[in-house]
Amino acid sequence: MRRNVLFAIAALLALLATSELALSLPLRGIGPDLAILVVTAYAFGERPRTAAMAGFAVGLLRDLLLSTPVGLSAFAYAIVAYVVALLGVPRGVGPVVGTLAGATFASQVIYGVGVVFLGPLFDAGPLPRMLVITTVYNTVLAPVLIPLLSRIVRAEAAEVGAE
Repeated sequence: MRRNVLFAIAALLALLATSELALSLPLRGIGPDLAILVVTAYAFGERPRTAAMAGFAVGLLRDLLLSTPVGLSAFAYAIVAYVVALLGVPRGVGPVVGTLAGATFASQVIYGVGVVFLGPLFDAGPLPRMLVITTVYNTVLAPVLIPLLSRIVRAEAAEVGAE
């Protein structure tokens, strides 16, 4: 229960910080996606279904707080959280940072494909630049955030099996 409350607080803070950083960084509104880092950390060692539901909830909140198409971030976060939960808990800093970077990249690709399928409703032009910049930001921030994110990683991760 305590871990879930920490996750909810961390996700909300990550969403608020992400929108603030995107406005204050000099790369035309593109910043890190801290929410996917929180969702990925929560998914480490979690059951896939639970991780996907948590990812969907955070993504939906992101879509509602920002001016993004409703449901795209929710879908992307849910898929990424599910896959991360299936992979299990990485051991060591390198694999953790790699998983966080891969999760960021995958969520951005899924989001971008969704925007492309929406057609002329949304401009897909800045998507490649956004993909690279967001992934680089998250990869650089991941080692700094690992001590904080480790608070929401399931302690008994070795005991949790896939459903």
